[in-house]
Amino acid sequence: MKQNILKFNFKYKSSEFFVTEKNMFAYNFIKKWPDWQQTLVYLYGPEKCGKTTISQMWLEASKGIYLSSENFEEFFSEDLNINYIKSNNWLIDNVDDLITKNKELNSNKVLNLINIIKDNKNAFLLMTGKKSPKYIDCDLNDLTSRLLSSIVLEVRNPDEELLLKIIKKYLNDRNINLSEKKLNFIANRIERSYESALEIAKKIDLMSLETKSNISIHFLKSNLKI
Repeated sequence: MKQNILKFNFKYKSSEFFVTEKNMFAYNFIKKWPDWQQTLVYLYGPEKCGKTTISQMWLEASKGIYLSSENFEEFFSEDLNINYIKSNNWLIDNVDDLITKNKELNSNKVLNLINIIKDNKNAFLLMTGKKSPKYIDCDLNDLTSRLLSSIVLEVRNPDEELLLKIIKKYLNDRNINLSEKKLNFIANRIERSYESALEIAKKIDLMSLETKSNISIHFLKSNLKI
């Protein structure tokens, strides 16, 4: 096995992650590692909900190996080194897409990896997906059963409270203070996603530095197109 191709370095800024009721349970559980009740965990939620950031936290803490559609098949292109699998932690990103991409081939490969790790006390497997495991289009009953028997955590799209918290905290850290009226103006006009909130806050920061203008409602309308 070409172990060098499996290196994947994720970087995140913990100061840019925000916890509310929408992601608190999943966040707290991930932070408890390695004190998990079992070795298989499935984390799911819609795109841009924050699950990528949560899983990256675990990947860094566990010094895990990242698998996705880009390197999963190459990882399995040679004979598996079972001892290597048992001595490392693993993250399979978007496992639901991986399974449906090539049902028979990838389903068996994912099941094989799960079975190797399942009863091993020295390795953990975190899987992420956009949908609950019970809704994955999978023809392999054993795999569906394994996914459903893992610890399943849901992360939901951020609500207005979280959007405001993300934007406000990011700007306050850069000495940019917006009134509640302006914050609400922004939150009511952007996509309800973790990524969008951070993106709009970064744009405000950048534009305020470039234009050195007062951040008014007019400024927000004109420069952010919201």
